[in-house]
Amino acid sequence: MDTTKTKIFFCKIRSIGSRSYQRLTSSALTLLGNKILLPLLLMAILLLGGCKTVPIQDRYVAEKGGFWEQDENTGSRFHHNAIADDETIGLMYASGKSALLNGAQVKNSSKIKNNAFVNTGPQSGARVAFKASDSACLIRIDELNIGKAYADTSDCQQSIKTIHAMIEAKSAIFHINVSQHQTEIMVISGVVQVVLRENTMQSIDVKAEQEIIVTHDAIGRPHRISQDEIWQRIRWRDDFRLYKTVVDWNKVIAGVVVVAVIAAAILMPRAVSRSGVSRHHHGWR
Repeated sequence: MDTTKTKIFFCKIRSIGSRSYQRLTSSALTLLGNKILLPLLLMAILLLGGCKTVPIQDRYVAEKGGFWEQDENTGSRFHHNAIADDETIGLMYASGKSALLNGAQVKNSSKIKNNAFVNTGPQSGARVAFKASDSACLIRIDELNIGKAYADTSDCQQSIKTIHAMIEAKSAIFHINVSQHQTEIMVISGVVQVVLRENTMQSIDVKAEQEIIVTHDAIGRPHRISQDEIWQRIRWRDDFRLYKTVVDWNKVIAGVVVVAVIAAAILMPRAVSRSGVSRHHHGWR
């Protein structure tokens, strides 16, 4: 079972709101009017209350599908070739008030579908964690016309298009900085192929701890970059805190135990009463 889907489905129910719970409780009590319903409703509320939002602690760990993080004032469109156009390709985690998915604000996280467009305004950032695919997957990232991005391809291949270059990468980690006049590609691990958009016959492989600059009409020569420089370039990621929704199973289990005790306390007198009535009838006969 996909645990990520389970958690999302489980916790999304909570978004119905407290007023819906009140209406449900009131209607159910009116219709059924029995004591068994109360512990069941308490259990449901406790289970839903077990959802909580926590920070993503290790942002450098990638699942098989890989991930993409973008800085403020950056836009990107995503397409996953191994997944249908109307299907979910991953999860978007948002930071700040101007992290938008297809023009709509995302507060903490949201599913993202094929061909979705993610853009971030001032003091906002976003992370897209791609869904792993059983088949060989190619993730296309287009419309990256300005801004910064950090990518970990993991087992998938990423094909990124900026206004100056086309970037092909697999099993690589790299950083991109796009301005009006140039695209800077800094490779942290693995090998990345860079192609000039104006002339696809011009291409070069950029290795780990190398950086290259591409303009509209030329590809520069790769040059070495130190670890300190790498960390300085990607420090913008520390400005954003990203959150995910998880289930606090300890809280859920504790709630279930409490509800079970309540249910037992309610049902036991009923069972004893029925047993007494049964003995009484048996003696009368």
